[in-house]
Amino acid sequence: MKILFFLWIALSGFPSFPALAMTSSLQDDLRSRNQKLNVLFRHSGLKDILENIEAVLQISGYINEDALAPGQGGFARRIMHRAYSHEKFYRVQKQAFLDNYKPQYVLSVVQWYRSSLGRKLLRLENEANNPDNQPARDLFVKNLLNAPPNEKRIFLIERVERSSSITESGKALYLGYVKLVYPFNKKTQGKRVGKMLRILKESITEPMREIVLRSLLFSFKDIKDKELEKYAEFLNSRAGRWFGQTTLKGFEKGIKKNLYQAEKIRKDLLKEIESGGPEFPLLKEIAPPGQRYLLIGKRDPFRSLLDARGLVSLSETEQKPQARLLGDELKNVPPIALLVFAKIEDQHPKLYRSLKYFERLINDREALEEMADDEYAEAMENYRTALEQASDIRMDESPLQIEYDSLRMTGIIRTKLEAVAMFEVGKTGYAVRQGDRIGPVFGYVDEIQDEQVIVVEKFRNYFGNILTNQKIIDFYQSTSSKGDTNL
Repeated sequence: MKILFFLWIALSGFPSFPALAMTSSLQDDLRSRNQKLNVLFRHSGLKDILENIEAVLQISGYINEDALAPGQGGFARRIMHRAYSHEKFYRVQKQAFLDNYKPQYVLSVVQWYRSSLGRKLLRLENEANNPDNQPARDLFVKNLLNAPPNEKRIFLIERVERSSSITESGKALYLGYVKLVYPFNKKTQGKRVGKMLRILKESITEPMREIVLRSLLFSFKDIKDKELEKYAEFLNSRAGRWFGQTTLKGFEKGIKKNLYQAEKIRKDLLKEIESGGPEFPLLKEIAPPGQRYLLIGKRDPFRSLLDARGLVSLSETEQKPQARLLGDELKNVPPIALLVFAKIEDQHPKLYRSLKYFERLINDREALEEMADDEYAEAMENYRTALEQASDIRMDESPLQIEYDSLRMTGIIRTKLEAVAMFEVGKTGYAVRQGDRIGPVFGYVDEIQDEQVIVVEKFRNYFGNILTNQKIIDFYQSTSSKGDTNL
């Protein structure tokens, strides 16, 4: 009977007793991790990280008024709050810690923030971010110009800033704002949003860092140098670095997911504005009265026109989705030299994977047609950005890798083993052999004839097709091209 009983269990598909025990053990472990991370988030202030970074941007002024004009940050923030709750953002942030869970580091970080100094520093940062303290902050910053801190103090604050995730988190949120209000910002129209964000990511680093440094100086104005040293030591410890890196990773993921939902609301808002209303219910919920009129192209009769400087304005060109050209949107992007592509594959794996992904996508007409309008437009823009990044890859170049007009072939020397072409660049002479690189786009010498040098250039276009171009350099002439030839 026992044999039949166990045979019935096996055939019925029930999990074995060890499997049940393992599942229970895993559930207990996950429950334990969640409990410990709840403690970590509560004591470290991570539960309020989004609000704290928003406060940094609110008190920072305007880093780049062309990218994000006065009033637009608040407009973007309201859309994001409508799209993504605090709890959802909290769960994404927490998931980053679950994915990179280090029990010994969790314990160390909790112990630090439970210490009297840890609690004190966190309290001061939260108080400094309170909007009610803006007048005191402004006065403090003004006094910094007349009485700057000593070098040691500045060094300690810089150590804290470098080891924390505040600057990079602030950048991520700021760039999210810029992307979200892009269709409403007349100063950015005509610019490709992907390229603009990539340039901004670099250009706003120092301005954002200065904002964070001033914020930390104000927050810790009553903290002794020895206490700041202890804080910097914690942030630079293994546990501190793990905490900062995981915090940033979770924050960036949270912003990305928030934006995905927020862009859907933006799309609905644009449709509502384009329809002409007349009630504009969504617009009334999101935009304050002074901005509503600017969004729909009308003036608020209760506000002066002078108050409209820098506020949100709608670009007519962004209201309607563009027709799908199924890849032809990128036909003006120069192809990538095959030698450059080989370097990308070898040394830039992330960019290489991106290029290959979009290459497969652009060749899948059915997949492109099934995409939603926003998804399709974003894919084309992201591919354009990846192609532009590829064009920025630097290669080691010889003095002969210049425009053909600057090259002068002065002679050819033949031996039993090979032919050598003699070139001049300016007053310097060079010997060129078969296979040598020459010209501005990494062409190579394919053949040296009696009075000509044939150069072959190979490229890879955005469809992944290999293109071959032939250039002929004549004896005693700068350059002569006989057109493109398929080899």
